[in-house]
Amino acid sequence: MSQEHPRPASRLRFLAPLALTGLLAMPAAYLQAALALGLLPANRDWQAPAAGIPIYLDSNGVHTGLVLPMRNSQMDWSARFPPRQILRADRFAASPYIAIGWGSRTFFLQTQTWADLTPGKALAALASDDSVLHVEYQPQPSESANTRKMLLTPGQYAKLVDFISQSMPIDADGKPLWLKDYHYDGNDAFYQANGNYNPLMTCNQWTRNALNAAGVRTALWSPFGQALLWHAGS
Repeated sequence: MSQEHPRPASRLRFLAPLALTGLLAMPAAYLQAALALGLLPANRDWQAPAAGIPIYLDSNGVHTGLVLPMRNSQMDWSARFPPRQILRADRFAASPYIAIGWGSRTFFLQTQTWADLTPGKALAALASDDSVLHVEYQPQPSESANTRKMLLTPGQYAKLVDFISQSMPIDADGKPLWLKDYHYDGNDAFYQANGNYNPLMTCNQWTRNALNAAGVRTALWSPFGQALLWHAGS
């Protein structure tokens, strides 16, 4: 007696729920990994120096970046990102601090407001996207729950500067590749960056990697910004 094999339609009815379950489980696993690895520290033994170079970890609730002194004996960021490349140099050139963040080219350049975000843009960026650096001339930061101050030794700050420098391609003259047609306001500019944005390498993970390169206590992995703020405040 011959054995009857399942028909293709029957196989599809059997496999479809399994595939759907797998798809639904992926975001949950991602969030669980982000929570678990976000709580685990890198550079566990780091201790802030009694005196040093002040930097700030800054978050808008979604995106994190670093706010650094515009110039000191080790680095003059206004030479790297000159005020002539912002729209209102007359107003902001003397700013004492500079904010630097890395992220998705699509999100940064095509979604200046949430109203500009479409499902297609979101999916394209989340799958994999080119990256840019966003630079803002800023006043002295005010500490808050979303703006955490940290002190670095000169050696740690030098490592941070090197990490940021390695995050951008340069031209034949050693200058960052300025995207001159893009601005949010009178105090900012965009530059091409190295690396691809994806679910494992987000804007917050770049910030985490920068802090880790400097030797600062931070999260082991942090696609979201909350873990970075938590470690910075601990």
